[in-house]
Amino acid sequence: MTSFRCFRVFTILAVGSFVLLNGNSASASVELGDDVGEITLIDARGKELAVTPTKERAAAAFLFLSGRSEAVDQSLEAISTLYRKHRRLGVVYIGVCSNNAESAEELAEYARDRGLIFTIYRDPTGTLSQKLDISTIPSVALVDGTGKLVHRGGLESRAGQLAFDAAVVNGIKPKFEGAVVTPSPLAPTEQKQKLHDKYGAISFSSELLFERIPGASVYHCSTITEAANADLLCLWYGGSYESADDQTLFLSRRPAGERTWGKPQALISGPDPLPGNGVIFVDGHERVWIIWCRMEYTRPLGRGQGWDNCRLMSRVSTDHGFTWSKDSEFLDAKLRAVPRNPPVRLASGDLVLPLEANVDGVAGSIFLIGADGGKQWRRGGFTNGGNQPAVIQRNDKSLFSMMRHAPRITQIESSDGGETWTKATPSALRCPDSGITMTRLANGHVVAVFNDSELARTPLSIVRSVDEGRTWETPFHLESNPGEYSYPCIIQTGDGKIHVTFTFRRYSIKHVELNEDWLIHTERPN
Repeated sequence: MTSFRCFRVFTILAVGSFVLLNGNSASASVELGDDVGEITLIDARGKELAVTPTKERAAAAFLFLSGRSEAVDQSLEAISTLYRKHRRLGVVYIGVCSNNAESAEELAEYARDRGLIFTIYRDPTGTLSQKLDISTIPSVALVDGTGKLVHRGGLESRAGQLAFDAAVVNGIKPKFEGAVVTPSPLAPTEQKQKLHDKYGAISFSSELLFERIPGASVYHCSTITEAANADLLCLWYGGSYESADDQTLFLSRRPAGERTWGKPQALISGPDPLPGNGVIFVDGHERVWIIWCRMEYTRPLGRGQGWDNCRLMSRVSTDHGFTWSKDSEFLDAKLRAVPRNPPVRLASGDLVLPLEANVDGVAGSIFLIGADGGKQWRRGGFTNGGNQPAVIQRNDKSLFSMMRHAPRITQIESSDGGETWTKATPSALRCPDSGITMTRLANGHVVAVFNDSELARTPLSIVRSVDEGRTWETPFHLESNPGEYSYPCIIQTGDGKIHVTFTFRRYSIKHVELNEDWLIHTERPN
């Protein structure tokens, strides 16, 4: 088919708040409701592009623009807002410039600079603007899916923009995938629907457990648990510096139903014995455990030394942590290990406690198995693929563990309850060689807290997985200021709330309480 073209030279003349397109043509313009016919534009390569009706789009909006018009510039924000709405209805925006003086390179640079998300094609002879009777810019011609002209008008005013929007919304039917919804009568006979509270209600609070503790300067490595009476118990160490002679394990309690943490209580103080990391948890018989490591190196220790020669110790409480048994050596004397994360309770009732360990001179992670809810303990599997592991159980009863390792957190799996483990592989989560934590929520979702960096212990981020740790959503930052925010511990309490404690600049321990909705809904529809 031979298409008719009329050749004319266009110039751009600024008149008030819009621009006039001038030229001579012998072609008659298309009226509203008429078929537009063949439309030919010039792409960035200088080649002709034929635009025809297609099932791939509900309509095409030809926007007549110029990169040299103040009126266009002043209208672009409104045009972009309309496009974000209209593209969901299947409408494609096609930029058209009928000014022969503007090259494809100039128009492309203009579009990139203004952040446009549609292409501006050239109509250098003005054929299309004449055909559609466009004489000012910014203007639009809306062609429906059958090729008929259904709207044209200016976009320099709010009235023109509203008229265009009405033409799209009222005249274009959205494209749907799948079955068509059957309408209901005005008075349905079905029962009232149960609402699911789609947007929920977010909950978030945070506080420091203390400001100062007499006799101690720096604090680190907290863990948290919920006692059987619903009290929260938080354990950490503090002293003049890491590995100092006065290093002490402290405990603080937040009684059930209250918002304030109690005065920190010194449980175990150096130098004899010299306590390191401790983990607090509740076993399958409502007993509260503290498993801690006794630093066995010859004193005095340098700052941060002594972690590779630690003997495991334990104490147990049967009254929710108010009184304790005497400390005793835990498991065999040959094991050198450091606790970091609480154990996971398996569907069988057994506990699996993840530990950083040194076994036969090899550094890595070991998993201790507490049969019958923690009544009898023994060694499980060992891996050298990372340290300070956190572990969960999946629906298929397999175990999934992530470990501290730079520059990426590593991950392993076990299909036999922690007796053996797969070879460690890198995960998608970054790590600056700092502690991590992870827990499985009551609904099966998994939440992890880690430093989302390869270099620094900030930011401290929380991230959710809805497929048991196989993939992760976009992390949220709990802390992002300069400083150290590290060594988190995470649990979910019986009321469904998520609790995280972590080192806050080594000045204190911080507690954050939130719900899962806080991780899902970033903004309430408004």
